[in-house]
Amino acid sequence: MTIIGNSTIQKLNDAQFKKLSNFVYKEIGIKLTEQKRELLNARISKRMQKLGIQPKKYLVLVDSDANEREKFLDAISTNHTFFFRESKAFKFLDASCRDIWCAASSSGEEPYSLAIHCMNIGFQPSILATDISDESLAKGENAIYPVKATGNIPKQFLRAYFQKGSAKWDGYVRLKNTIKNMVNFRKFNLLKDNLPSKTFDILFCRNVMIYFDNPTREYVVNKLSRVLKKGGYFIIGGAESLNGLNHNLEYIEPSVYKKY
Repeated sequence: MTIIGNSTIQKLNDAQFKKLSNFVYKEIGIKLTEQKRELLNARISKRMQKLGIQPKKYLVLVDSDANEREKFLDAISTNHTFFFRESKAFKFLDASCRDIWCAASSSGEEPYSLAIHCMNIGFQPSILATDISDESLAKGENAIYPVKATGNIPKQFLRAYFQKGSAKWDGYVRLKNTIKNMVNFRKFNLLKDNLPSKTFDILFCRNVMIYFDNPTREYVVNKLSRVLKKGGYFIIGGAESLNGLNHNLEYIEPSVYKKY
């Protein structure tokens, strides 16, 4: 139970849930079904508690205040990630992959894992890391993570590419500049923003399209693949598939496609 002063924060009614879920779909393509209502309630209750308002006033605020709209979308789009997640796909990285786009970078663990892997096999790529969440991008740019988040990182990589924190940063690690400088973080809305002006040798867009419906998946895949070089790989999440979509990518193996 969440309390504002002496009052309990109300949950979204049907009309409020429909309005916010339609807004989320229009802005960032995430389809919030009825099964996601409790998730939406949980994500926005913290904002309402901080602001001291109930859902009716919060919807007015989201409508009228651009800053709160950004915070609302941040709360909805922030997802769990970790270092070296689904790293089997890293085998498609080689010295020809000089330009890499991580198109759903969250808080930076994935693009930094890519940078570490590339460094370890002998080259330093330029990695564009994009996300819609300002909070996640800020975490990525800081490149500071709790030690408990490093469990998946091979020990030799921890020693080579991370610095242990001390004093107030005890219990944290920071990426060394050799890795940090390979990654450029930028805000990007997969649905609405203009594509980068450059092209890429390999593109990772993982564990975000699982939240999209098929029309949105198809739109995003075809949009992103326009800046993928011919012969480049398009990598999606292990729980995702492009089956049933119209696109110009060739299936290689689960989660891996190639532009022909």
